[in-house]
Amino acid sequence: MKKYNKYNIKNNKKISNLLLRNYVIATLIMFLIFLVFFFGTMAMWITVYMPINNLISAENSKLVAENIIKDDYRDIDVSEILKVKGWIEVVDTDFNVIYTSGNPKEKRNKYTKDEFYKKIINANNDIFTNDKYIYNIAYNSKKDFNLIVYLPNDNYFNSSIKKPKVGVRNFFGIAITLYLIIFILIMIIYTKITSRNLTMPLKELMRGVKSIHKGDYSTRIQLKSQNEFGQLRDAFNGMAEKIEEERELKEKSEETKRRLIMDISHDLKNPLASIRGYADLLVKNPDISKENEIKYLNIIEHNSIRVNDLITDLFELSKFESIDFNLALKRIDICEFLREVIADYIPSMDEKNIEYNFYIPNNSIYITIDPKHIHRAISNLITNSIKYNGEGIKLNISVEDLEGCVLLAVEDNGIGIPKELELDIFNPFVRVDSSRNSKSGGTGLGLAITKTIIEKHGGKIVLESDKNQGCKFIITLNK
Repeated sequence: MKKYNKYNIKNNKKISNLLLRNYVIATLIMFLIFLVFFFGTMAMWITVYMPINNLISAENSKLVAENIIKDDYRDIDVSEILKVKGWIEVVDTDFNVIYTSGNPKEKRNKYTKDEFYKKIINANNDIFTNDKYIYNIAYNSKKDFNLIVYLPNDNYFNSSIKKPKVGVRNFFGIAITLYLIIFILIMIIYTKITSRNLTMPLKELMRGVKSIHKGDYSTRIQLKSQNEFGQLRDAFNGMAEKIEEERELKEKSEETKRRLIMDISHDLKNPLASIRGYADLLVKNPDISKENEIKYLNIIEHNSIRVNDLITDLFELSKFESIDFNLALKRIDICEFLREVIADYIPSMDEKNIEYNFYIPNNSIYITIDPKHIHRAISNLITNSIKYNGEGIKLNISVEDLEGCVLLAVEDNGIGIPKELELDIFNPFVRVDSSRNSKSGGTGLGLAITKTIIEKHGGKIVLESDKNQGCKFIITLNK
């Protein structure tokens, strides 16, 4: 199962950096659009709205009076002017029109002083445009005359350049409005993208919370975020995983508790029923023979011992599993300790013709244990081998010194335990043969007590066995 315990997020994966990145991208886009609008507007202004005088006042333009004026006005080249249906006028110092070339729209022979100077002021040595025509003026100081070039405002420029329908003020107003619209659209897109980066993970987290609230503890959040939302995802999934594990453990514990109560009830019912039955028989039959009386009393005693052993073992198991239980630890030589434990069972082994071998080093191996309870754990294993196997089996007990730990092994070649029970055999009331309790008086708690004692020492016990192939219990204890 995947473990969610990685909460370190790099700086470039933070939400603040994500927001900053989006903001920088939006700003760059706005800057680029501004440049496009700025240069586009300038280009349009230059090509469309630049005053027409700039279009015709280029160097060497044949439409500009200053470029074509000569001392002899009859030699002036007016071909380009005539092409656009313009004309020229030569005016002397008395404001008389002394020469005209082309087809003027307004024919005149003389200007008044005010009229001529007003025209000069309007032109301002440049090009002046009105609704009817465009004109520009140049002065010949040598011959003392003025050259006026007239260009029709409704011919060449309307057909070739085409005067725009939108005024300059409206043009810039439209350009600014479009820029603002695009700016607003980009900000809306930026907001949508940014909010999506925030709201989508939040929605996914909320979905997971609702699923957990409904009792679906298998829910896991799937987010590809590598920022703080990734931390929330891992924390949430870790929490859900922990809750699911605890729920499974609780259900398993409840099932174990239920089965334990049933097993206790079953194991107490038979001997108590036997005690009650024979006691009732003795009470109701005072004339019973002495021989039968002794027989019934022996049965009552035997079953009383069974009940007492069961209750004692239950008490012991409960005590060992309690969180308040403390070990009386001592540093001892495990080799010498094991020899003392084995010595108690030599007579029983000899009685059943068991071939025993002990592989215990001569040197001392010191470990810290609770001698009383470790004695109980090892004794349970030796007792089981003697009690549940027939005569003539082989029993090996060994000690192996490893780095940091010690291995104790109790091995026989007896009837063995089925492979499928290797793990469950350490649970309370689990027996290879359900009839053993009635035949041997075993409580079914011995291996459960052994396992609890070993685990209280920080060690572990495993079983290697199969049916009719013997058993090998291996205990690992830390030094």
